[in-house]
Amino acid sequence: METNAVRDPAMAAAEDEDGRLAKEHARLLALNSYDILDTPAEEVFDEFARLAASIVGTPVALVSLVDVNRLWFKANIGLNVSETPRDAAFCSHAIESTDTFVIPDALKDERFVKNPLVTQGPKIRFYAGAPLMTSEGEALGALCVLDYVPRELTVEQHNALRILSRHVMAQLELRRQLNDFARGDVPRQKSIMELRRAVDAAEFVLHYQPKVDMRSGRIMGLEALIRWDRPGQGLVYPSSFVPLLEESGLILQVGNWVLHQAMTDYRDLTAKGLTVPAIAVNVSPLQLRHSDFIPQLKHALTREGSNRSPLQIEITEGVLLEKTPDIIRKLNEIRCMGVRVAIDDFGTGYSSLRYLAHLPIDTLKIDRSFVTAMTDDADDMAIVSSIITLAHGLDLNVVAEGVETEEQRKLLRLLRCDQMQGYLFSPAVAKDKLEEILKAESETVTQRTLQVLDPDIGEFAERRLARHKSITAD
Repeated sequence: METNAVRDPAMAAAEDEDGRLAKEHARLLALNSYDILDTPAEEVFDEFARLAASIVGTPVALVSLVDVNRLWFKANIGLNVSETPRDAAFCSHAIESTDTFVIPDALKDERFVKNPLVTQGPKIRFYAGAPLMTSEGEALGALCVLDYVPRELTVEQHNALRILSRHVMAQLELRRQLNDFARGDVPRQKSIMELRRAVDAAEFVLHYQPKVDMRSGRIMGLEALIRWDRPGQGLVYPSSFVPLLEESGLILQVGNWVLHQAMTDYRDLTAKGLTVPAIAVNVSPLQLRHSDFIPQLKHALTREGSNRSPLQIEITEGVLLEKTPDIIRKLNEIRCMGVRVAIDDFGTGYSSLRYLAHLPIDTLKIDRSFVTAMTDDADDMAIVSSIITLAHGLDLNVVAEGVETEEQRKLLRLLRCDQMQGYLFSPAVAKDKLEEILKAESETVTQRTLQVLDPDIGEFAERRLARHKSITAD
């Protein structure tokens, strides 16, 4: 017996919003791959715009590209602006169409009757735009014509605009290929294509590395680390592909997946009765600057109701160099959501200490290069000591990365470092291994209250450390 399933309205709305965001991410990734935004004028695009204006008989013709929150003009005939806000742009509607989008009279169209571009200067009444479509079906913008009086578009003019838009798109493709050839980037483009296929085929996975309290040996947090499970090659580490994800703009799509996957894994482990610490996710500067990052973060946390979020973010020290009000505003928004913020690889950049004191952050992570060298180099030891003292003076938590030896652990504890992560305790492990580690943690805490029994980390904590190492070595 068949039954008709009824979709929950809230779930349906969330799924529709997910689909819209995914589609828009793919479109923006395609746009960014052309490296054309904010480039100088080029006569070939101006010629296409002039030809379009001549065919339709309008005073204005544009080659527009629809960015995150603006419309930017590669060619501009008859309108003395370089960009306009996206929320008021006709082309925002044109890119959702596969055919020429026509508004005969904007004052008679309820979608535009209150539009400031219609009611105020330049008082647009007529618009026709043919979308610039990639071979994959992504609309980058439009070849459009505008007038200050109502008018109709003939069938011949309609077809001409559509044909011209295909020629503009062909020129964009040629321009991209010439740029790639000039840069000698054929291998790079091949690698980007492979990464695009990996995204589509869902070949990325998350592994998790524990952050351990220096005194008790308890797991206080986790860091989500991406791996590429490449067919025929096994796991590929992020240093081999993340820089290319960032260069190509694919980091926006992959980074959003990481946020959601980390929270999915958190909920799965919690549902099994495990006590799961907060998960830290690395966020690239491109993600943080993107206008959709805050909505994406909120969406990843939609099921979490506590004041302290189970998600944390880690940003590189290089973000601090931007010193923009937008970055500070976003960091404040993030912390207001209960999400804690860490500065990763601290000590490798050139951030201002005065600026650091006013940033809305919670944690400094000491770069592994200093941790590795500090047992042999007095200067690196001094740097580590200074970072810990600085962080504590600013009421920040300190995590040492890349701890691999007992000597490093003992020195860090003497320097009053708060937490460590590294192979000494555990490498980054897959979700099933993490589940075993968390179960062992829970059983140990249940059996006996943690107590420090020696001047270093304690006999009991040492046994826990050995047990975790045996689990992760399997």
